[in-house]
Amino acid sequence: MSKDDPFIRYLYALKYENQGTLASLRRACGQRLAESRNCQWFASVSTCPQDFLTVTLAAQYPTAQIRSGKHHHVYEYQGSIGAAWARYCRNSDPDKDPATFYQRRQDDLEKGRTPKPPFSIHERFRTLLDAELERDGTGEMAYRLQGLVRMLVSEEIPIDVMQLARDLRCWRAESRYVQERWARAFYSPFKSKSEAITFDAQTEPEDIQEEEDEYVD
Repeated sequence: MSKDDPFIRYLYALKYENQGTLASLRRACGQRLAESRNCQWFASVSTCPQDFLTVTLAAQYPTAQIRSGKHHHVYEYQGSIGAAWARYCRNSDPDKDPATFYQRRQDDLEKGRTPKPPFSIHERFRTLLDAELERDGTGEMAYRLQGLVRMLVSEEIPIDVMQLARDLRCWRAESRYVQERWARAFYSPFKSKSEAITFDAQTEPEDIQEEEDEYVD
């Protein structure tokens, strides 16, 4: 996906969309395009179900925030959701910052102390990483991501909308490189072996293009 991709161009232009259309996209979050109301026009932008999910997630932000572009932010590690959720945890309680929490947890394990269990908002993210996204853009992952994004919206925490579009297209990739990238963004800079998370740096695998093209089959 590049800036020449029609859907990526549409995401960049989302701030110019009229309020009625944004409201329709907002209501359609988690639905199939064919079952949505007043969103059938989207097929002229993209026929990829994951793209429809992305734009309905982006539309969860208030119209004023979308107009100003403040719903979008580029995070390090290209993790978007992982980095945004880490920010949510820090904002809710500094003790819940995953970067410091898992360092303390590792220190406790090494010194024979009983570590604190992970917070529920940490476990919510781990559950998201293990969730399946169906070919039609629905399923457990879509449901969980919808709830998570709405919580980010409530705290005015932006997401990397463009990266989310790329990631959702490749969520089903066998290599699970997207899930690993999100995990790296959430737990970085601490890399916990005890938490059984893989952080090996790697370039994008060869199956990405195959996965991106899957929706046109």
